[in-house]
Amino acid sequence: MSDRWISEQIENWASDFLIDDAGDRVHADLAPFAMQILTTFFSHACSIRQVAPQDLDEEDIRQGFLGGLSALAIPEESQPLVPQLIGDFLADLQRRGRLAGGESHGALVMTLKDGYLRDQRGTVEPIERVTSKVGRNDPCPCGSGRKYKKCCLNLLDSDGQA
Repeated sequence: MSDRWISEQIENWASDFLIDDAGDRVHADLAPFAMQILTTFFSHACSIRQVAPQDLDEEDIRQGFLGGLSALAIPEESQPLVPQLIGDFLADLQRRGRLAGGESHGALVMTLKDGYLRDQRGTVEPIERVTSKVGRNDPCPCGSGRKYKKCCLNLLDSDGQA
């Protein structure tokens, strides 16, 4: 299949979704961006493995959602609405017989919402250490009974990273 054919198919599917049920499904703040969001998401998802829209799998959906929308200029107040729009679109594709597993793909998008919002804001949450740091002369946490420096410390590379 040609890229042009895939692009046209994606645009047709997005148009069908937005025209048929736009009033019920698309929040007014997101409506001006909805077509661009749906086509960008779906095009990126298809481009990962160069597959047709009906052949997408969960990893394609994940990458299309988390990686495909970063270039779009979506207002910050509208960004929390994007996962619901895409989830509804995917479920609609299943109802129309166009995408097997559309509802489960939509549920996946909703579970990725927090990661998407973090990526869009450009913020990274710090990782908090749950346990105390292991000293060189402390007992090894693997339970061998030897000192850490004589046991598992040598398993780390020269930078001290696992």
